[in-house]
Amino acid sequence: MTSTFKECLQYNVFLTPTAFSFRKKMYRRTYYDRDPYRSNYTRRSYDDSDIRPYSSYGNRYRTSTFNSLFYGYSRRPDYSYPWERDHELRTRREENRTESREVTRDERDEELREPEKDEEVNKKFHVNKVDLNIKSNTEDHHTDKYMCTKRKKDPDLVIRRGQSFKMTITFDRPYNNEQNEILFTFKTGKTPRPSNKTQAQIIMNENSSSRSKDKKEWFSKLVDKKENSIDVEVTPPCTCIIGEWRFTIQTESKIKDEGDKLILMYKHNEDVIILLNPWCPDDQVFMGTEQLLDEYILNESGAIWSGNYRQMGVKPWNFGQFRDGILDTCLHLIRKAYNNSVDPAMSDPVKLARAITKMVNAPDDNGVLVGNWSGDYSGGTPPMKWVGSVAILEEYAKNQGTPVQFGQCWVFSGLTTTVCRAIGLPARSVTNFASAHDTDGSTCIDKAFVRKGEDLEKVDIAGSSDSIWNFHVWNEAWISRPDLGKGYDGWQVIDATPQELSSGVYQCGPAPVTAIKKGEIGRPFDAPFIFAEVNADIVHWEILPNDSWVIIKTDSNDVGKNISTKKPDGKPYNGEASIWRGYGEKYRLDVTSEYKYPEGSLEERLAVQNADNEAKGGRDVFAAGDTMDISVEIEEKDGVLVGNDFEVELKLKNIKKKKALRTVKHLQVVVDSVKYTGDGRRNVIKKSFDDIRLDYGEGRFRQCCC
Repeated sequence: MTSTFKECLQYNVFLTPTAFSFRKKMYRRTYYDRDPYRSNYTRRSYDDSDIRPYSSYGNRYRTSTFNSLFYGYSRRPDYSYPWERDHELRTRREENRTESREVTRDERDEELREPEKDEEVNKKFHVNKVDLNIKSNTEDHHTDKYMCTKRKKDPDLVIRRGQSFKMTITFDRPYNNEQNEILFTFKTGKTPRPSNKTQAQIIMNENSSSRSKDKKEWFSKLVDKKENSIDVEVTPPCTCIIGEWRFTIQTESKIKDEGDKLILMYKHNEDVIILLNPWCPDDQVFMGTEQLLDEYILNESGAIWSGNYRQMGVKPWNFGQFRDGILDTCLHLIRKAYNNSVDPAMSDPVKLARAITKMVNAPDDNGVLVGNWSGDYSGGTPPMKWVGSVAILEEYAKNQGTPVQFGQCWVFSGLTTTVCRAIGLPARSVTNFASAHDTDGSTCIDKAFVRKGEDLEKVDIAGSSDSIWNFHVWNEAWISRPDLGKGYDGWQVIDATPQELSSGVYQCGPAPVTAIKKGEIGRPFDAPFIFAEVNADIVHWEILPNDSWVIIKTDSNDVGKNISTKKPDGKPYNGEASIWRGYGEKYRLDVTSEYKYPEGSLEERLAVQNADNEAKGGRDVFAAGDTMDISVEIEEKDGVLVGNDFEVELKLKNIKKKKALRTVKHLQVVVDSVKYTGDGRRNVIKKSFDDIRLDYGEGRFRQCCC
């Protein structure tokens, strides 16, 4: 028996077929030889090993010889169920008892023979322990708030890409850089391979002052050495796929006489969870202001505005991105967006943001939340009752991916903020008041009327169900856009509320806010729809008896008002829910100017014209107002309570360019009650006024009770 074979038996390794015939003979006595390592070895981990030792010619080749060892605890069991493992071990013990026999004298002499000193030292270079230094690493990576990093049993190491983390490796003897070499292999997904960036091999650099030459590649270096331990820094690339990564440590030792290398592999039991890194200048989500990061990554509590632009209410929301189990669920959603696999697209924040909008809603991929605007919430939770994202995600995980019922726009938005912040993507919830919903891609809201006597009656337009919502809540994610060139970095609009199909599924964005402001609706993704939400003109058409359409009125300043989000102070929202105007105002940040130029300004009109030119059936946005003789303004009273009477005032003004007397032959005032989405229209009041004479520039008020 060779000393090499004897050494393998001491480590209780199941051998490949070349040496398998010897296993039964020696198994009984070697089963207990190395008790502390007994659970480290498995048949599968050895037989499936792809470690290829260096030959004396320097080439790698697959081998079945004894110098390819694979060991280390594994969190992922080698058996689908625990009882399969127990059955296998019980069977092996039975074999040991039946195969026991007297050992011959030659075999005993071979076992007792002392191996050569150099060979013994080289073959015992094992990894005894790996410490991931979770506490210090998570503090350095701003991930120490994740509760999964604080568990007493099996805590997770959560780090951010583009930034090094330190691990301490303890061997069974001191590390010698002349005799040993260390190689790390990081893998993610079911079928990892280097070609799609799901597997990486990194040779440890022994120069502690060295730096990575390419920030898009993995890098590791030795930083300290103490007795049998070394400290190693590993740096994932700034373009690393996010999610759970497992790793192995390969130790190589030179064999003095043979000129070959003995390769051992340690398989670590703890995953490393890698997230986006907005603190890293090389990451696509880099945000350079610490105060903004305190809000858009680290703040677990926020506020979402609702109501209407005259009476803006505020609702506290608990994002809870650091709660135990939330990160796991969020990463599951990302993988689910890519057919339950790890995809290279999971390294791209633009694609990640788009995937999140798809998975937060339920219609296409059994995402998290079912939308319901019917008013009937039987069988689920009314959207108004949700106060945070944690309960929703916990229910989704508990029911093994069954969509949660029910949500509306603010719930979808709060949930999206949670998922984004959990994976390291800076995000915030944004409320747009008087939000247009364009269904036909025209970037304007069309209303059609037909004349019946002296009255105009609104009619439905085939293929279009345009509406104006009192408010709508979406999200912004902070991402640089190298795919679009300069000028489009920063906040990107994403929207998980299932409204219109995009590429065949309910998803929306990301679209640069800067492109929305300029009316550049050709920039991906879904910019026409988002532009209409904040800056659509409301065009009133009269359908004539010959079926021709004539514009009778254009409202250019009724859409997109008081666009609001929480001020980035990094503090929890401490106020209460309220519908009163002014309550919570000190927490509100108005971002309307980021989405549009001042209403009626030349820049604003040019942006609308630019959008209309790129949309279906462009129109001249400057021409509509020239044909108007009379302007009508409606002045409503603020602070009206539900159930109370209120009054509105109509201001009519003669704006005829020829400065002539004008007579309003017939004026009809119609009051409809609608839901906040613009649906469910019901006529409440209809009043008429006749023969109103107006000189040029003259204005009159007509008052009517509602």
